[in-house]
Amino acid sequence: MTTIRKQAILILFSMLLLSACTNPFHPKMWDNSSDVLRNRSPEEVLNTLEQAYLQKNIDTYSALLHTDFRFYLISSETNQIGIDANGDGIRDGYWDRDKELEITRNIFEYGSSNPAYSVPDAIALRLNVPPQEIWEVDMREGHESWVIIPCTFTLSMSINNGSGTLSATGTARFYLAPFNNSWYIMEWWDESNL
Repeated sequence: MTTIRKQAILILFSMLLLSACTNPFHPKMWDNSSDVLRNRSPEEVLNTLEQAYLQKNIDTYSALLHTDFRFYLISSETNQIGIDANGDGIRDGYWDRDKELEITRNIFEYGSSNPAYSVPDAIALRLNVPPQEIWEVDMREGHESWVIIPCTFTLSMSINNGSGTLSATGTARFYLAPFNNSWYIMEWWDESNL
């Protein structure tokens, strides 16, 4: 067997071996067998949400949010970080999906909702998802299939190779709804204090 042929076989074998490796600490967010986002249950949506933050993957994050998504602030934060969502010149306590994606993209890329900080080396969103017995049903008309999951959370960003860390903790209430055998985040109520 020639040296070139041996090298080709060795390279082929190495590529095959490496492609078979999986990392149990880095689960897939997409089910490659059917190219479907992992959002078949509320738990899967929230697990995938954590992974989207960890990977700073705006496409995955976007896919978890329903087109009618809204992010809500507690009223005490409206004057600090609220935006004029409806064009009436008054800061509102919510924003829509497009604004949420813009803000999150800036956090993933710049470390802030506006490019004020260094690019984060790592971002981690940790959700403490309670057991299903704690979940609520949204009693608003037309929302009877929605579930409300209150989660305590920690959001942390490591900057400059870990020399600085920013973190926020609090409670978030996720309103999730099923559509065509998949679940989506309809509303995210941030109940933490700045």
